[in-house]
Amino acid sequence: MSERARLRVNLAQSEFEVEGSEAFVRTYAERFDALLDRLNGRPADDPPVRAARPAAQLPSTPPKALDFDSLGEYLHHLPRSATDVDRVLVAGYVAQSRSTDNSFSTGEANALLTEQGVKIGNPSQSVKQNVVAKRVFRHQRRYRVSQIGMDQLTQLLGPAFTG
Repeated sequence: MSERARLRVNLAQSEFEVEGSEAFVRTYAERFDALLDRLNGRPADDPPVRAARPAAQLPSTPPKALDFDSLGEYLHHLPRSATDVDRVLVAGYVAQSRSTDNSFSTGEANALLTEQGVKIGNPSQSVKQNVVAKRVFRHQRRYRVSQIGMDQLTQLLGPAFTG
């Protein structure tokens, strides 16, 4: 029986994922080596470099900063692996950016998600997990996204997130 393998390429959120047998995934890996070589300007007849390439070298131009005003646009850019806790963090950031006191409530974040058709099983628990992870902190009976939370959003949404 053949082992299952997965190849995942992000290229600043354009993403591509192949899963299957090792032989099947290896054919795509070889194709991607050639494609990445062309993107980096290396001649095709050079032997492929198998060392890991830093993600910053892959795109030839810097990614455009995300300048979104709706939660739907942020949710669209979240990776598939994003959890409900991540979604609540994004919704909290959007709610906070819209509020006059620069904070958000659990209800506001959940309402924004509900508008987008995203159902969170327990939004209160997701906010608590963000508090424990220090991504958000309490502020006058409401919450604010911390610098750690902003860093998490940058990691989730890519370097184009300027927060």
